Amino acid sequence: MGEFTYRVKRFFRFSPREVFELAVTVIVLAFIFGYNDKQEVFSISYWLFNFVKMIIIVAIAVVLHEVGHKLASLYVGMRSEYQMWPTGLLIGILFTFISNGKWYIVLPGGILLHHMAIQRLGHFRYGLNYFTQGMLAVAGPMANLILATFFKTLSLFGVFPEFFDTMTFINLYYAVFTMLPLPRLDGIHLFFATRLIYVFFYGSLLGYIILYSFNFYSLVFAFLIGGVCWLLFFLYVEKKIVPQP
Repeated sequence: MGEFTYRVKRFFRFSPREVFELAVTVIVLAFIFGYNDKQEVFSISYWLFNFVKMIIIVAIAVVLHEVGHKLASLYVGMRSEYQMWPTGLLIGILFTFISNGKWYIVLPGGILLHHMAIQRLGHFRYGLNYFTQGMLAVAGPMANLILATFFKTLSLFGVFPEFFDTMTFINLYYAVFTMLPLPRLDGIHLFFATRLIYVFFYGSLLGYIILYSFNFYSLVFAFLIGGVCWLLFFLYVEKKIVPQP
């Protein structure tokens, strides 16, 4: 634990380029989520107020997502770096205009991992490999899932329910989209590392959202749904595409 604390103090930081790209990402995603303020009559003052609120909410989701990546990476002797996906953000803006803000397409970007040679000494899989990348990539969406559960708990206890319900929704939405197996997103790393764990985690995310839609909030049952997805995928897909001994 002492070694991890040292690594955090010594290496945990966001570079100026990361800060700039995170700021752009937050502003674009806040625009996507806040474009349609769901008011019958447009009011510029209310729209700007809602946009500022979305900036705060999205910033929390995006920054803590990357904090999850950085902490997990430092724990195993790696350094993560956020890279914005300009094309993905433009696609999101385009769909916002096409749907008048009714569809949220969130394709922010992903991480680039750097091998810290000295910090990796003694690790079983010394170099950078697919499995390590996949496990580290999932740390960001996992942080969003935990945050969503925490924020929903606050909402259920009556603490600013409207605000924290929005926080829950955006964290879940952000986690689901970043876990898509597309280039430049987190999901592509885990998908190529291990399809079975990818199906389990993505199934758990979708399971949590399904339970959420029925006003039932449980990480345990979400992971049970993920386990069922894992079993079905293994029996009907993985066993057929992987040669059995």
